[in-house]
Amino acid sequence: MKRSLAKSITAKGELLHLAFGAIVPGLLVSIPAQAVALAEILAQTPVPTNPEPSLLQPVPPVPLPAPAPAESIPPAPAPVTETAPVQIPVQQIEVVGSTVFDENDFAPLVQPVQGKSLTLEELRQVADQITQLYLNEGYLTSRAILVDQQIQDGVVQIRVIEGSLEAIEIEGTRRVNPAYVRSRIQLGSGTPLRQSDLEDQLRLLRIDPLFDNVEASLRAGSGLGQSILSVRVTEAEDWILDLSADNLSPPDVGSERIGVVIGQHNLTGNGDLLTAAYFRSTTGGSNVFEFNYEIPLNPLQGTLALRYSPSNFEFTRRDPDDLDIQGSANLYEASFRQPVIRSPREEFALSTEFTHRTGQIFVSESLIDDTTTSVFTFGQDYVRRDPQGAWAGRSAFNFGTGLLGATTDPPDNTPDGLFFTWLGQFQRVQILNPGNLLIAQLDVQLTPDALPPSQQFAIGGGRSVRGFRQNARLGDNGIRFSVEDRITLARNEAGESVLQVAPFIDSGLVWNDSRNLNALPRQNFLAGVGLGILWQPLADVNVRVDGAIPLVNLDDQGVNAQDFGVYFSVDYQLR
Repeated sequence: MKRSLAKSITAKGELLHLAFGAIVPGLLVSIPAQAVALAEILAQTPVPTNPEPSLLQPVPPVPLPAPAPAESIPPAPAPVTETAPVQIPVQQIEVVGSTVFDENDFAPLVQPVQGKSLTLEELRQVADQITQLYLNEGYLTSRAILVDQQIQDGVVQIRVIEGSLEAIEIEGTRRVNPAYVRSRIQLGSGTPLRQSDLEDQLRLLRIDPLFDNVEASLRAGSGLGQSILSVRVTEAEDWILDLSADNLSPPDVGSERIGVVIGQHNLTGNGDLLTAAYFRSTTGGSNVFEFNYEIPLNPLQGTLALRYSPSNFEFTRRDPDDLDIQGSANLYEASFRQPVIRSPREEFALSTEFTHRTGQIFVSESLIDDTTTSVFTFGQDYVRRDPQGAWAGRSAFNFGTGLLGATTDPPDNTPDGLFFTWLGQFQRVQILNPGNLLIAQLDVQLTPDALPPSQQFAIGGGRSVRGFRQNARLGDNGIRFSVEDRITLARNEAGESVLQVAPFIDSGLVWNDSRNLNALPRQNFLAGVGLGILWQPLADVNVRVDGAIPLVNLDDQGVNAQDFGVYFSVDYQLR
């Protein structure tokens, strides 16, 4: 979970974020082979088929110690000292002070004794039963008491003292603002205090990348029903360093690439994250920079994110008589994501995003395309964990606008920046047994418009349909389905998997809107089967190698390792 951050940044560093516009038809006619490859490079990267690591890890429990024993809370004063059992006529029992239960909840406890004569001890037993009702629902610091009273007309009053937190003590913080911890715990510290709600917030803190460990203890406070929560945290290392190498870049600009991500988690003490990343192909044909800043704005982890990504590319795999093709792009992005429901078991969030992209393409130093897009995205995502695995889904509605000089009237009726798309992504992670994990993912994009390459749906490559080169096919609409079965072969001393084999099958289909002048190649359905090996030789090193057999033989297959279904990635994370 805590190491998924650098991986997500690495995924964003795909060269495919250079995408910025359509290829003019004249160029398609004059250099068809290169134009197809260029469109592949310019396509936007879909979300990787491989699942987010956070879905694969159960949320560790944070047991909350039981509150102080009942005798530490002063007992209710006895109305009189009994010398002999006194029978009290009871016509009605009133339960006052409860905010979570009503008369219907108390009826099974009080109705059987109404209209009878009871001793004080029997009345206290009724109060104890009401206390037990609270305990059964997790309200461990609440209790019902028989107060000192003058009983009139047979009406007996039982008062509920609902438990609350008198104070939250934070220990162990160095750079993290204690208010960051306290505000999140307070989400689970309502009155009456419920153990499960409090433990949920402690679990969420424990999986927060700011902390290595979170411990808590509860003790009696100064008043009846009040408690003091002591929380001790161990802060994690706040510097991030990620070094990577893979062959997941488009072959025409160099399929092998290296990358570095550096960052500071908790820059100002409020859980904010600043990262900088650089990815370069080994041929020098691709250079991508990433600068990101994120800051949580509320205890529910509503997060504002800002991103800037300048990049450039140049075709480095070409014949001597091919034209020189190169380009550059700048991407600016601002987004806000707000969880509405957030617990260790599920999370539902809404998000809004604005992305502004500018780019230019040059052929033999002549500008042949200058495209700008300005896109609003409204997203919804949901994760639900259960003992057998997890469900995850994301929906995104994208609206291309004419803001900030976006391209709205391109030459030759090529696709422009005015469009609408819907992207849906759905995933199931299923634990078949302790050594067998099944991962299924479905991605769908639908649109009524012709799209520029930067917005098209891509299939092919190590993070899409394996067995084919990166972005072998792209279209306005598309669907992709993948199933992978991870089988553990070896574990370390802690019982964690360090060696897995992963048989898989991938498939995908793309198609264009009839108004899109950029024609698709004849074969727009891809499928492949293969085997992956996931190896963790050291705690901070992850290696993956995939070999896939294409089930469709492409007419335009190349000679790169990707075309033969071979992919690798090596990642070193210092965190």
